[in-house]
Amino acid sequence: MSNQFKEALRKNKAAPLKRLGQNFLVSQEVKTKIIEAAQIKPKDTVLEIGPGLGALTFELAQKAKQVIAIEKDKKIAEILKKRILKENIRNIKVIAEDILKDNVLLSTFNGLRYKVVANLPFNIATAVIMKFLESKKPPKLMVVMVQKEVAQRMCASPPHMNKLAVFCQALSKPEIVAFVSSSAFWPKPKVSSAIIRLQPKETNGALGSVDYINFSKVVNAGFSHPRKTLLNNFAKLDRGQTPISTQKEKIAKWLVQNNIQPNQRPETLTINDWQNLVKTLPPRN
Repeated sequence: MSNQFKEALRKNKAAPLKRLGQNFLVSQEVKTKIIEAAQIKPKDTVLEIGPGLGALTFELAQKAKQVIAIEKDKKIAEILKKRILKENIRNIKVIAEDILKDNVLLSTFNGLRYKVVANLPFNIATAVIMKFLESKKPPKLMVVMVQKEVAQRMCASPPHMNKLAVFCQALSKPEIVAFVSSSAFWPKPKVSSAIIRLQPKETNGALGSVDYINFSKVVNAGFSHPRKTLLNNFAKLDRGQTPISTQKEKIAKWLVQNNIQPNQRPETLTINDWQNLVKTLPPRN
């Protein structure tokens, strides 16, 4: 399979771009695992980010109603369009655009319910996942390939939580499907990968009535220095960066009120702990 990629790129005077994190998936076994995890139905609209030369795209099109493939590399996008035209496949649409641009989701879907299935470039994986989870109309399901360590961070639990885990688990249910070796790609990356499935939650995730803006501010403040205590993290911030008072006495009382010790570190807190902190925010003055 990698030889086919090499030949297609050679004919079109193209090459994998390291700055775009282009590592093409060549393992049929891994492609099958991704598609099975996505549970694609004939009525599904699938969004694929970074389709490359279509290794996954064409197999997705065999099962879904429509595949929308967004490719930042315009030269690669043109190669993929030519292949689609040559094979007369009508349910694949290629958009040569940057998925991280603000207007891409809105202009692409316009209210459609969709699934995200992608071998994400490592350098944008976290940003892409958070963009979808935080969007007003998140996907029904996300099944994506990311760096192994990133997948493990998303699924972490106390006392090893991290900011990414808090946001991912508040807004979705993440689950590692399988670990993938570097030999599944061409060119081979220097790190291992993982297939992760994220099931977005309804009504603002696990937050319920909790305001997400305040939730985001409190979590970011709490993790501003992960190795420091919560008391110090909250107290040392400028007041404009957090909705809470920066007076240590008020912060300590607020933490204890929620059964959290002031000397605890942020990685020890659960999603419910963060949610309760936001619900009981003390006045700033």
